[in-house]
Amino acid sequence: MTEPQRRNAMADMTAIVSGEELVPWRRIRVLLDHKLAMVQHPVLTQGSLTSLGLTDKGLRFIGET
Repeated sequence: MTEPQRRNAMADMTAIVSGEELVPWRRIRVLLDHKLAMVQHPVLTQGSLTSLGLTDKGLRFIGET
């Protein structure tokens, strides 16, 4: 991962943790490709949404700084 990608990943994961929903897809793909984030599928009921969460690797990545 390049240094700019690393900075973007850190900012994006911080946004995910805080509940931000406007992370661009091209940057989400980097998180998914590096297994730092995962798509969470809740039990689908009326009004439920798919969301992003951090993997164990993603949590360790955040803890490195």
